[in-house]
Amino acid sequence: MGEWALRATIAGGRSYDAPNEALLSRLLGELGPGNQFLVIDRVDAPTDEHYMQVYREVDGTYVIEYREGAANRHFETVGADLRATFTVLTGWATGSPDWRDGRDWRQWPVP
Repeated sequence: MGEWALRATIAGGRSYDAPNEALLSRLLGELGPGNQFLVIDRVDAPTDEHYMQVYREVDGTYVIEYREGAANRHFETVGADLRATFTVLTGWATGSPDWRDGRDWRQWPVP
């Protein structure tokens, strides 16, 4: 999927190479107590600091973070529901030029 080599990893440590949209949708839908986060790594990046991760809060919202190398290139936003979160995640994974649009991205951690 997309222009990058990707690996998806869930909270328990299980990983999936080259995840497609159907798998990402399933993994996001399974987030909850005991399995609260999903990390998508760019395995072809120059360092291991190129990723997107999603954390499911107890209220059902999703905290979405991405990092593009250096610590000052780490940002977060909130996805109100599964659909909005899936759109951001797959946009990033496919290299869509507008995946950041319409979101309130904040530097993480807050400076």
